[in-house]
Amino acid sequence: MFKKFFSALSLTSILLTAQLTANPDVIVINADVRTSDKSNGRASAFAVKDSKFIAVGNTETILSMAGDSTKIIDANGNTVVPGFIDSHTHLSSGAKIVTGINLSEIREKAVWLEMIKERVKTMQPGEWLLGGRWDYTFENKGYPTRWELDAVAPNNPVALSDIDGHSMWVNTMAIELSAIEADSEVPMGGQIVLNEEGVPTGILLEGAMELVWQNESYVRDSDLARNEVEQVIDYATSLGITSVHDMSSRIELNKYKELAADQKLNLRIFWGEHSKFSQEDDSTNQNNLIYQLIDQYKVHDDEFGPMIEYGFIKYVIDGVLSTHTAALVDPYTDRPDVIGEPFYIQNELNFLVKRANSLGMPVAIHAIGDRGVQMALNAFEFSDHLNLANRVEHVEVIQPGTVERFRELNVTASMQPNHGTGVIGKYITPRIGSEREKFAYVWNDFLKGGVRLALSSDFATSPFSPLVQLFDAVFRESPSGLYDGAWYPEQRISFDEALYAYTQIGADLSGWGEEIGSITKGKWADFVILDQRLNDPVGRELKDTLVSSTFFAGKEVYSKN
Repeated sequence: MFKKFFSALSLTSILLTAQLTANPDVIVINADVRTSDKSNGRASAFAVKDSKFIAVGNTETILSMAGDSTKIIDANGNTVVPGFIDSHTHLSSGAKIVTGINLSEIREKAVWLEMIKERVKTMQPGEWLLGGRWDYTFENKGYPTRWELDAVAPNNPVALSDIDGHSMWVNTMAIELSAIEADSEVPMGGQIVLNEEGVPTGILLEGAMELVWQNESYVRDSDLARNEVEQVIDYATSLGITSVHDMSSRIELNKYKELAADQKLNLRIFWGEHSKFSQEDDSTNQNNLIYQLIDQYKVHDDEFGPMIEYGFIKYVIDGVLSTHTAALVDPYTDRPDVIGEPFYIQNELNFLVKRANSLGMPVAIHAIGDRGVQMALNAFEFSDHLNLANRVEHVEVIQPGTVERFRELNVTASMQPNHGTGVIGKYITPRIGSEREKFAYVWNDFLKGGVRLALSSDFATSPFSPLVQLFDAVFRESPSGLYDGAWYPEQRISFDEALYAYTQIGADLSGWGEEIGSITKGKWADFVILDQRLNDPVGRELKDTLVSSTFFAGKEVYSKN
């Protein structure tokens, strides 16, 4: 009898414990949940326990799971999506935009100069003014000059990247500190722009920017700026971003490790190293170094999941269309004497890609022009590592038949919607003409062709906000109102397609696809509550939608209220 009593008591205890254990920490109800899970695309509620999703379903069922300690969040019908994964960012550059000066969408050079003048008034003499995102194509009056900067910032070195991140505008003080001369040696593809007298004008193209980056005072400033990194991470979470593929320096990577150790890193970092132009200086030249870096920078937290991983190598094959440095098959329409020279020869790129792939490292290749894209695909074909998550970044102009090659080689098209919309009515037609522009920014062609499409911002070259990028992907309109309606509307994609490309695909590319990327039972609870409900299909209300709150592994890391 006693044995039966104790057995019954034990069973009751087990059931009670199981019930208590099952009570979620957080539940979200009355929501329009867009899961990015193709097996369970829509829901109205979900539950989180121990930083992970434990159930996804309807409000009635999920609400019944609540215990006394469960936090209940009523979404009031608003849309909820997975944490955004930005598959191409430059956080360190972005930090300089957030903490320095931001000239994006400012059309008049006179306004740039006035903003710079006012900003340096708040700085100490000798302190670097960084940031930028200036766009000379708005006025089409040519590049600005160092002397214009000198007039408003005579006592501070100034180094401002352009909207594409492929040019830099510097003043005389920055030139002198960086020991830049007319005949200074620059990496392949780089150029110090000179005036008719052979004097540097203050514009540095492509690899010539390294002359400034290598400056001791500039680098020291970057190395000490942990606060800048914290600010840009906070900015990311305010936009609903919970994971990025960051293409920055190891200086910033070390800061991420420090923040992770202090449990202040509310952002998953999948990091890719910018390669050197020299085969000998490239990290892949040393097998042991690659394996050391992989081990050194792998951080997985029991409470928050994957945090940091050194996961790919990045090569840059060409420049950008705006400066006629993207590598094209045929000459530029507005510059018939220019074709855009690639930064590598094909054999050299083949060697580098195969070497990296042979070490198990996926490769991301910046390729904007159609010739650059062809060279990237040739290198992946030569490498013959179809199982790796190799990718081409930007892919702004392609040749007929290119989509099929992407699919056959299992290569991801990693693209930025705002880059496409940002050229509408500006320089795209003059650069490549009306026939070639039909093959520009062909997001839908890639999807229809069975190619994996990843969407991102390339911050700080375009807005960091995923909602802005998603709007551009769905509507394909000029953000500056320079074109009437959608530009080649057949290349628009649906909101759900764009969302999947901004969440699950980014997770898959990092190797974290089973852990993050969708609102799915068993995955880490990264999710975003928007401040309104999106329509079916999603309409222009998307343009005015903001992030209400961001959750990272079940923890609220941003709230608008």
